[in-house]
This record gives sequence, structure tokens and C-alpha cells, in this order.
Amino acid sequence: MTTVTDTLDDIAVTAVLVLALSTPGGVTVPAAAAALGRAEAWVRWQVGADRPSDTITAVEDLRTGAIRYRYAHLVVTDTTLIAGALMALTEHGWTQGTHEDALDRVDITGALRLAAGVHPEETPDDPHILDALLAAEDRLAGELGHGPTAVDAGETVAAWQDDPTRTIDEIRALLTTAATR
Repeated sequence: MTTVTDTLDDIAVTAVLVLALSTPGGVTVPAAAAALGRAEAWVRWQVGADRPSDTITAVEDLRTGAIRYRYAHLVVTDTTLIAGALMALTEHGWTQGTHEDALDRVDITGALRLAAGVHPEETPDDPHILDALLAAEDRLAGELGHGPTAVDAGETVAAWQDDPTRTIDEIRALLTTAATR
């Protein structure tokens, strides 16, 4: 399967990984490898999975037991949450019509919230992370050609992604474009 990230060079792919590592949700090696179209060994080397680091921490995900990597000192922005959402969609799978379905698949909003470190049906308590989450929705609505002040960005993105003809490749393309601009 060809992914959107197949067209990105190593520098751009590394940038997306760095952005995703800056989210409270962090990344797992398998999901990052699949989302970025790179080998797990490449991701493990990038995150320093096999060597101690003061920069990147490894924590166990209490929901899944997977090891998640993230920067020790987070700088959460709209761009980092969008990159993290790309990883979350790859890890959990994609659904439409709900933020999270019975199989734990998520829509764009659910993926953004996972990247923000909260459940797909919840919003962050931290005002800075909430601002970044809302800015990420604004940015995605802008990528879809809508001014964030003219529409409710979250509803606009949800309506776009819930179109029955929408594909996961289109979702990935939107997130990749928004994360790399």
C-alpha cells in the first residue's frame, strides 16, 4: 500500500515524527512506522528506543500496555497535535460518525484528542492544550478551504470526514499536508 508519506523525503518524515513526539499522547514504534512508511528499526533509532535519553521518555500506555515515546518536555501546538493524530489514526484505525467506535477506531477529532493525551470523547483540562486542539481543528478546516471564523471548525472537519465516500487515504493526506506546511 502506498501512503501519503511515501512522497515525503526523510527530512519531512523525521519532522512529522518529531512533531508527534511533542504530544502528550506520544507515539508507539509500530504505529509510527506504519504511519510514516518506514521500518520499525528506523523509528526505534529515531526515538532512541535502544539507548537511554534525557530528552525522550518511554512510558507504558495504561489502556493498551504499549510503550509510548514522547519528549520529556512537551511543546504542544496545533501542528504537533495534527502529527500526533496521524499516528493515532494509524494505531487505532479510522471510523466515521463517532469519535470512537466499539472497536476503538477513531475519527479525526478522536485522534486529535488522543494526541492531546485524553480519551477520544473528552476535551483536555489544560487550557494550553485545549487551545492547541481548537487551533488544530481551525487549521484542518482551513486546509479544507474554510475560514475558521466563518464556520465551526470542528463540525466542518467532522462533516467532511463523515462523508460516506471519504477514504482513509484522504484523511491521511489532509493530516500530512496540515502537519508539513
